Amino acid sequence: MESKVYWSSIEYKYGDASDNPEKLKGGFAYVFIKAFDVRDALEKISESLDRKGLHPIEIEFISPYDKETEWETSKETKHYKRLFVEALNSSDVVYDDLYAYEKF
Repeated sequence: MESKVYWSSIEYKYGDASDNPEKLKGGFAYVFIKAFDVRDALEKISESLDRKGLHPIEIEFISPYDKETEWETSKETKHYKRLFVEALNSSDVVYDDLYAYEKF
């Protein structure tokens, strides 16, 4: 079976306070991962989040990433294509920017 690059949108919350010195509540990010199928991708994403002290609240989707995807701007298209290539050449989960929100 051949692997391919999947991408996902994940909302997360922080675990221990020691992992979260800024006292943030959680956040969201796109992630890219080379995997054999959705189940394999989900397992790798979950393990990576756990290592970072993050707990998934919602995984909006996991699907194969089409490297021909056009985003709103050419800058965005290049950015996500770079993350795709990075994931293609790695066994690690590749994170886009982590967008965090504060505790209330």
